[in-house]
This record gives sequence, C-alpha cells and structure tokens, in this order.
Amino acid sequence: MEGVRKNRSLSDVKVLDFTGELGPYASKLYAGLGAEVIHLEPITGDPLRRKGPFYRGKADNMEASLQFLYYNGNKKSLVLDLHKEEGRNIFLKLISKIDIFMESCVPGYLDTLGLSYDNLKEVNPRLVQTSITPYGSVGPYKDYPGSDLTCSAMGGFLYLAGIENEKPVRACDDQSYRMAESYAAVGSSIAFLYAKRTGKGQFVDVSAMEAVGMALENAAQYWDLEGSIRRGRGKEAGSATVHPCKDGYIAIVAIMGKNKIMWEPFVKWMKSENVEEWQVFEDPRWIEPSYRRSAEGYETFCRIFHRFTMQLDKMTLYERGQANRIALSPVSNGKDLLENPQLKHRNFWQTIEHKNLDGEITFPGAPYEFGELDWRFGFPAPRFGEHTTQILESLDYRKEEIAVFSKEGIVHV
Repeated sequence: MEGVRKNRSLSDVKVLDFTGELGPYASKLYAGLGAEVIHLEPITGDPLRRKGPFYRGKADNMEASLQFLYYNGNKKSLVLDLHKEEGRNIFLKLISKIDIFMESCVPGYLDTLGLSYDNLKEVNPRLVQTSITPYGSVGPYKDYPGSDLTCSAMGGFLYLAGIENEKPVRACDDQSYRMAESYAAVGSSIAFLYAKRTGKGQFVDVSAMEAVGMALENAAQYWDLEGSIRRGRGKEAGSATVHPCKDGYIAIVAIMGKNKIMWEPFVKWMKSENVEEWQVFEDPRWIEPSYRRSAEGYETFCRIFHRFTMQLDKMTLYERGQANRIALSPVSNGKDLLENPQLKHRNFWQTIEHKNLDGEITFPGAPYEFGELDWRFGFPAPRFGEHTTQILESLDYRKEEIAVFSKEGIVHV
C-alpha cells in the first residue's frame, strides 16, 4: 500500500540453513520476509559456490556463482567443521537459539555426527528440522543419490513432457528442486506455528520425488481409473499451441473444447486483418477437437495463421490479440522479461550491489506481493565465512577463542 510502512513479518524467526544445491530457495523465502537466516557452510564451502553461470565469467572466484548469489541473498554465512568436536559444540549452542533448521544432508549423515533430530530436540524441544532430499529420509530409496534430472524422471515429470513417441524432455532449470523447496517452506511454516502453540518441534521430511508427483495433474488417475498411461500428446491442435512470428514466437489458445465463444472472436479477428483464406476458419469442423488435432486441421491452421504472424513482431501480435479478446501472448526470453512493463510496474526486478564483485546484479524479487508486509533484498549473498565472528560472538565466544578456532580449522572467518 502506498504511504503505509510495511512490516517484515518474520523478523523474530531464526533459521539455520545447511543446504547446498537442493534446499536454499526454501530459506530464501524466509529471509526475504525478514527472518534471520544463517547459512551454515562446511570448511570446503557450499558446493553451489562452484556452480555456474558465474558473474562476468569469473569461474575461479568462489563469490561469483550467480546461483549462489541469488539463492543466498539476505543470509549470513557461518563456516563450521562439524567433523570436529568443538565444531559440533558450537553447532549445538547455535541450535538452542534456532526456530527452524533446514538441511539437505544424505539421510543418516547427521546421525553419524551425533546430531540426529533426537539429539537436537534435547537441546531445543521446540526446534523444527526440515530435511530436503531427493527421495526422503525413509524408504527403500532413501540412500540413493539423486539430482534434479533423476528426481524429475523418477517422479514422472519427464514422462509427461515432450512429444508422444519421442524421448521425454527435461524442463529448464532444476524444477524438481524448486518444487521441493517450496513445499519445504510451507511445511516448515506449519510446523513452526504448531511449535509456537504447543512448544513442541518436529521433523519435517520433504522428498523432491514426491514434490514432483504433486505436479502430474491427472496422470495417476488415468492409470488408476482407465488403465492407460498418459504421455505428451504429440502435435497439439494448431489453434492451441506455439507459433513463429517475425521476431520469435507467440502462444495462442483460440479455442478449447467446443467453445464457440472463444473461436468466433478469433475468426472475426482474422477477417478484420484481411488474412488470406480467413474464410476457411468459418468451416464448422473447427469446433470439433478431433478435426483441430488431425493432420489436416493442424497443417491448415498453421498455413493460414503463419502468413499473418510472420509479418508482425510478437508484441504487436500480443497487443492486437488482446484488443480482440484472444488468449495470445509472446513467448518471452530473458531480455523481454527484464523490459516487461508489467513486471516493472510491480517492482519484480531488484538490483543489488555486491561489493566483492564491483558491480550490480539484477535478480527476481518476491514471488508475491502483500498489502501490509514487505519482501525485499536487504543485503547481498555473504562472502565465505563473512559472519562467522559475529555469530560466534552472539553465542558468547570471546575473540581469543574464535582466533583459536580459526587457527585449528574449526571455523573460517
């Protein structure tokens, strides 16, 4: 709201984030709303620091991973060796002050260090521990290594993508990880609210494979109710797919089912643009989904429509389509998104200066807007061990002790 000072709703929440490639977005959502998020890194550093792309190609700079910079903004960095006894003592002292502990460790790893959830809740009974792993912390697959690709494949996501009778296709980026992290944030919030009400924390177990399963629409029901396996459907109807234009592509849904209310404005639009052969679209067969999906229907639609689209750029097509109440939009690339007036109006893009890289970086902002609350990039992703001293001092360690810890490789400052 204009003129209203917005609050940071989670400013009294403390989160410890011990994740790598899988998990950081969950705690990022908390950090953006004001929670104090401490990113715990091993002595060797978060593996995400070594994953590209890198800022201006600086692959040898462990502060330059754009993925690390995005997913760990608004967080503090604590570097601690949990394989050393004093490192574990520091960890337990910190856990006593934490509300939510998010980790993506191999199931059983923390147990081998004497840091199982049963051990942690003795130190902090109200602690919520959220485990984010490929297949979950229990079950026959719990010890299997996994990646976004294997989670998407095992969860069934790949099988629904692509074209029928061709190999499955992977979606861009680590979609299974982002799904799991979103559910982890939701699950952690529910468990945290329960802990505030009852004083009892709990273990939240998030599986990326299961998160993917939530995105399969009705694929399971096809088999359960009909005994058939759903796949990509091959060529969609030309009236509901992606088409080329002068400077890229546009997507259109001119009709769904037998909805004449959608189709008639499209035909009227083609007539008003004086598209060659527009009269073909008056044929009543276009109302039938089976005809639109037939080879004849697909090829006929594309032949006529492409004569029109290939003469115009995607934004012109978008504006004309919207003016005629057609569900048409441009297929945006990165440049398009950065210049998109809707996203600019909503302040979606946020630019932040990173002092260690001598430059500004623009990142996506909040995935939602509040009327009374504030989500923002308060400060950039931390340098390796940037806040170790500050955090240890908050736990009542003296500077002399911290210096010894650093010398012995227990911490990095």
